[in-house]
Amino acid sequence: MSTFFAPNLSYLRKKKGLTQAEVATALGLKRNTFSNYETTHSEPDLGTLEKIASFFDISIDELVSVDLAKGGLVEYREEDEQKESHKITENEPDQSTDEFPVSVVGSTLFPFRRFQAPKIITMDSQGEENIIYVPVKARAGYMLGYGDPQFIQSLSAYRLPGYTNGTYRIFEVEGHSMFPTLQDADRVISRWADISDVRDDRVYVLVTRSQGILIKRLINRYHEGKIIVKSDNNHAGEFPTIVLDVDEVAEIWYVVERWTRQLPGPGEIYKRLVNIEAELAMLKQRMGQQ
Repeated sequence: MSTFFAPNLSYLRKKKGLTQAEVATALGLKRNTFSNYETTHSEPDLGTLEKIASFFDISIDELVSVDLAKGGLVEYREEDEQKESHKITENEPDQSTDEFPVSVVGSTLFPFRRFQAPKIITMDSQGEENIIYVPVKARAGYMLGYGDPQFIQSLSAYRLPGYTNGTYRIFEVEGHSMFPTLQDADRVISRWADISDVRDDRVYVLVTRSQGILIKRLINRYHEGKIIVKSDNNHAGEFPTIVLDVDEVAEIWYVVERWTRQLPGPGEIYKRLVNIEAELAMLKQRMGQQ
């Protein structure tokens, strides 16, 4: 790889005002892995390189072939974005103070939020990141205090083997809107996700500004400024589909594992087989008595 990659990585990170840990978390990497990229001790594979370029909103060619610290294409791009923002304000309400950029889809402009990694994490005595547990009783507080160090430190924190490639939270399920996938009082282990990484029809935890904390199946339409929220248990129309504006969402967590205390009952076919076996046993008994 070119000699520009490592210094460009450091330059872009500092330009955003982020630490190595914050960028690593956003990319789903370990901090020391990202640090090794900056110090030229290792190089990313193509998939990781694409994620890095996407995170910094730059092409792979620019990332590896241009000395960005000496000017180059990033500054020109910023000038173009500033010009574009002036064009937007001529026809749209003033969004100069908004914290989300603009996505161009065809000829239509839609605002969308580029989510930053969680600002507050806790570490154990070995310097490893803990997994914060958010029970139902702490949901209201979490909606207001997810960026408050004191509140986050007041929550229980755990270390679990195998969860070292990102920032994780454990959320408690409330209600039966996701039955049979999830049941009331289940716990889900969830990894922080950027909105651009949300995959259709997967289960996520949404921390929203108006709807509370939702654990639902999502359809991602962030380029149109929308997230579609579905419940698995909607046969009777009790839990209708919700269409949320992207700026309503504060955090997104991808559910990677479920813990449950409720073992599922046998399936319908199994029940029928058991009934048939019982009937056969009783029939043999009656025939033997004749």
